[in-house]
Amino acid sequence: MDTSTKNEVNVDFLVVGAGPAGASLAAFMAQNGLKGIVIARAPGTADTPRAHVFNPFALETLRDIGLEKDALGHATRGEMFQSFRWVRNMVGEEYGKVQAWGANPKNMGDLARASPCPYLDLPQSYLEPILVRYASSKGFQFRFSTKLVSVQEIPGSSDSLCTVVDLLAQHEFQIRAKYVFGADGSRSQVAQALGLKYITEPRPGLACNILFKADIGHLIPRERYAGLHSIIQPDNFLGMVPLMRLIRPWNQWILVCNFPEDDSRFKDITPQSPELIDLVHQAIGDSSVDVEIERLDPWTVNESVAEEYSVKGRNVFILGDAAHRHPPAHANGSNTCVQDAYNLAWKVAYVAKGLAGPKLLESYSVERQPAGATLVREANQQLSAHRDVWRALGQFAPTAEEGVKQLAELSEPTPAGDERRKLLHEALEEKRRESENLGLSMNQWYDSSAVYLEDEKEARPALNGDPVVDILVSSYPGNRLPHAWVDIPKRQKLISTHDLAGHGAFTLFIGHRGGAWREAAANITKATGIPINTYAIGLGLDYIDVYRDWYKSREVEEDGCVLVRPDRFVAWRSKTIALDCESKLHQVFNSILSRDGL
Repeated sequence: MDTSTKNEVNVDFLVVGAGPAGASLAAFMAQNGLKGIVIARAPGTADTPRAHVFNPFALETLRDIGLEKDALGHATRGEMFQSFRWVRNMVGEEYGKVQAWGANPKNMGDLARASPCPYLDLPQSYLEPILVRYASSKGFQFRFSTKLVSVQEIPGSSDSLCTVVDLLAQHEFQIRAKYVFGADGSRSQVAQALGLKYITEPRPGLACNILFKADIGHLIPRERYAGLHSIIQPDNFLGMVPLMRLIRPWNQWILVCNFPEDDSRFKDITPQSPELIDLVHQAIGDSSVDVEIERLDPWTVNESVAEEYSVKGRNVFILGDAAHRHPPAHANGSNTCVQDAYNLAWKVAYVAKGLAGPKLLESYSVERQPAGATLVREANQQLSAHRDVWRALGQFAPTAEEGVKQLAELSEPTPAGDERRKLLHEALEEKRRESENLGLSMNQWYDSSAVYLEDEKEARPALNGDPVVDILVSSYPGNRLPHAWVDIPKRQKLISTHDLAGHGAFTLFIGHRGGAWREAAANITKATGIPINTYAIGLGLDYIDVYRDWYKSREVEEDGCVLVRPDRFVAWRSKTIALDCESKLHQVFNSILSRDGL
């Protein structure tokens, strides 16, 4: 980075936005030895919890850069948040419950097969500082209170000229960047500058988050632990459903209030409004509890995804909420932001270092846009499913009296009671899809120029079951690397195949008769500079396949190999040995890294 004139800064990489998407992108690029600037309009990292459930597949990316322990240290884990409840209030009658985030017995087994990492409740306000500290310690400068005004294409160059304003000094200056990344949220200036189009559905409603403190641990026995409590009171909250969300056991909470757009009950309310304390007391069920309202955060329910995450010929990209906007159902918002960044960072690094051709960057949108579109669709579907539960519980009745009557039907030995119980049962069973959604992340697969499929004689294996819930474990190119526990022969410490992969390098897994592949990979690294780590797994080799899970999931012979990208997705595999291993590997790398002409 250098300063050409008083008001212009030159930089290779400019990230706009320091939320989960921008901060993680900076961290992953820093892992790959890149340096740049992150600007953010906000005065600092998130000061409210916002996104909070952190899934195993996002945690794997932090594990790759050595931040898993930090994340675990700041998170809530286990049964304290691993369920949803529908209740009269926090101390009152319970109408239903579903196990969530790996707590369901089937999920436990699938999660053990899928990942070395657990689910966490890691609020955004704790996640962002972890990422910022890492990235800033490795060469990325963060400038908060700095607003992006415009992004202009420089004629005859792939560079961009960005006009920004320091909001503290009220000083305008320009940044000339080789790459610009828009992680600047749902009103993305970067997306506007690119003229990107969005697939958008009508907004289904409004919501307001009430962040408050109230020490109520003494009111919550272990049997009532949950991360989310829907408060069902048609007599008090008709047409609006407050959801109590745990932030910190057991004294910090968010009350999320969902209501129709034409509902005016929050129109003039402020943190000092006495009715807010009354609302929280009604949700808790105990008016003697001291409540401190910290802030209100209104928000709009969105259903929108960009048709593309970049424009061909320009080194400008969007990710995170700038690319996909949706309600918090499925709790995959920040997770998908981080996974966008993980996909993009290594590709940018390889192109910038001359290890890959510019066309590799086109695979980012091709791979990540379908993942974002699926999340937007499923999140809004599950918001609708939430409403089905609330409707079955009388919350959307035409009058408060009718709502109370419908709720009472649940315990009545009448035909109406039978029908009401059936409605509730079916609605809660649908909610299990959200709380058991391993497949939504695990089953993401890529089909792009960065995946080599020419040696596959069969189609990608079909998933038997629900793609949102059930999982597919396969080494088929474009799928996630299968997780398996391995160890060095003297049994010192179990690690995952995911721990061997990543670290900014390609990984080649071989078996007992794969020595030629190892030699070929070493020669390619020497000739091209492409980092390739090779590991032989099996008895007497580099690592023992402790539970034989790698043997079951590798889907290649002992003389075959599995090539894994730096983002731990399978790039290519050879079922058996090739006539010329080095020539074959060269062909594969030239294809997936778009190296023609390098």
